Amino acid sequence: MKLNQLRYLVALGAQGSIRASARSLGLAQATVTQGLNDLQASAGVVLLERHGRGVQLTPAGKELLEQARTIVGQVARAEQGLERHRQGGSERRLAVGVTPWVGQTLLAPVVSAFRKALPHVGLEFVDGFAALAYPRLREGTLDLMIGRIGLPHMLEGLQAEPLFRYEMTVVARAQHPQAQARSLSELLESDWILSHGQLENESVMQELFGKHGLTPPHARIQLAHSGWLALALMKRVDMLSYWPWPLLETQNSNRDFVALNLNERFAHHEVGMVRRAHEAASPSAALFMELFREQVRAAAHSTDPAWKRFFYTLDWLPGEA
Repeated sequence: MKLNQLRYLVALGAQGSIRASARSLGLAQATVTQGLNDLQASAGVVLLERHGRGVQLTPAGKELLEQARTIVGQVARAEQGLERHRQGGSERRLAVGVTPWVGQTLLAPVVSAFRKALPHVGLEFVDGFAALAYPRLREGTLDLMIGRIGLPHMLEGLQAEPLFRYEMTVVARAQHPQAQARSLSELLESDWILSHGQLENESVMQELFGKHGLTPPHARIQLAHSGWLALALMKRVDMLSYWPWPLLETQNSNRDFVALNLNERFAHHEVGMVRRAHEAASPSAALFMELFREQVRAAAHSTDPAWKRFFYTLDWLPGEA
């Protein structure tokens, strides 16, 4: 087994298809396909099963995937450690995933304070989308994520510090013809755009439709691996979505969107800081996390009406922050 083949397998586990894996790696699809075929040949056991909708990992493939994530992550962190030594022993980069509504509210003061304290450390921010960020955390190409805390099976190899709890709601643009709907059953013929990955699809469909006794309208559901893309489309297209209440608060200054007043109640989720388990945070990551905790505490106790309105949409977990 070669390292690049294991990287292809890790990408496949994160992206769900060879085409998306190749795109995420910046490689030709044929290169990734050949690498996975070579990996399977060297393993001497079937790792991938091809079907009409793409490929699926076998039990052996899933077992190897978990080992591959560890190996690829260890190599990435070893490379980062050597790079620090080449740079005189100091950190040069901190990569952080941030969910959009956190980025629009709490992030700016943290960045300012961090830059003053560690001006030599460059910051790299990515969309805090769990399906994309969690694999990058395991691989070592992302140091920290501030976003939704996934289900236990998604957090394998990771640890989470909860900060907020919030409720989900169904959202539409204000001019949507179904904006006055009162039941989820009225929306099954509408188009949806949801921001989650294929690995989360089953749990999201269950909490949004299944627990209310409805069959998900799969043909009507589009997926966006970017919150910003979903927002841009919703402003111009009659699509429904499933949002955290804080996202509605931060995105709705112009009253472009409405939360549908449905009879159904939806799941609660938690947002917090997620990083690799069994590994001490680097000095720059530890500082960033502490500055973020300080900003959360300051905002939660602020008398500013904007902050009061913001915290009205979520439950702060002060015991954690």
